[in-house]
Amino acid sequence: RTDNGCFLEALGTKYEVVVFTAGLKEYATLVLDRIDPKGVISHRLYRDSCKQVDGKFVKDLSEMGRDLKRVVIVDDNPSCYIYQPENAIPVKPFLDDLGDLELGKLATFFDRCDCFEDMRDAVKEYVGGEGDSVQVEV
Repeated sequence: RTDNGCFLEALGTKYEVVVFTAGLKEYATLVLDRIDPKGVISHRLYRDSCKQVDGKFVKDLSEMGRDLKRVVIVDDNPSCYIYQPENAIPVKPFLDDLGDLELGKLATFFDRCDCFEDMRDAVKEYVGGEGDSVQVEV
């Protein structure tokens, strides 16, 4: 997505940024090194950290060693967050569309999260119905 470097930097000023990808480490490392040259991402979890359920890769956030009320997963694949859907912000898949607005919506979401003790409440308030992308205005 365009401006992903600026998005990561802004996010990193307020939050711990962890990437949990179902991608293979060899490939994902190259991509992450390119989009995060300043090292904003504090931890990287790859496919080997996922669980396989019915042939799909699932990201179990409880394995991260973080309080789940302080964790949000942003993903374009609902199968990835079946264990903790209340922590999930679904986004549309990126298809190399220069008009893609998902990062702007996410930036708005995270800017508005300061008043929430539990990020799951923020997710509940700002995210539309199941499978919808972030429903905030930019």
